Amino acid sequence: MPNGAMHILVGLISANVVRDFVVKKKFSLFFVLVAAFGSVLPDVDIALYWLLNVFREVPLSLVHRQFTHTLLLPLLLLLIAFIFIKKEKVFLFFSMLSLGAFTHLVLDSLFIGTIIPFYPISGIYFGLNLVPDTQMAQTVVLVIEGVLLLGWLSYLYYRHKVKDFI
Repeated sequence: MPNGAMHILVGLISANVVRDFVVKKKFSLFFVLVAAFGSVLPDVDIALYWLLNVFREVPLSLVHRQFTHTLLLPLLLLLIAFIFIKKEKVFLFFSMLSLGAFTHLVLDSLFIGTIIPFYPISGIYFGLNLVPDTQMAQTVVLVIEGVLLLGWLSYLYYRHKVKDFI
């Protein structure tokens, strides 16, 4: 399963792509950071799992990757964004949260395990399981994270003239 670092990196990179190539209207890097927070938002169910276990032992599978790992979360955040479409900063805030949450779902459904994208409407599971759940696979995921991090930092260095601030 992609860990938090991979989720955050892909959220940051996705928001940067939207910022620099799709919207082309520059917005603050703060909103790129908001997408990073959104990219770990679906795992808030793990905090719920810990809280429930204070009172009663509950299996992780009963809580994790259920409600928050559906398309409902990014769609709800996007709906909130469009409610505030005339307030640009609020719109961007919720749009970037939605983008981050969506990238989380994509990663979780691509690598290890499954998600239930249309829960509670449908119980159909989706997942490609491109990376087997082995120690070697986890090492491969770490290498991918490293390459993504170096690529993103290099992009920032050259595209945004980060070297001028060092």
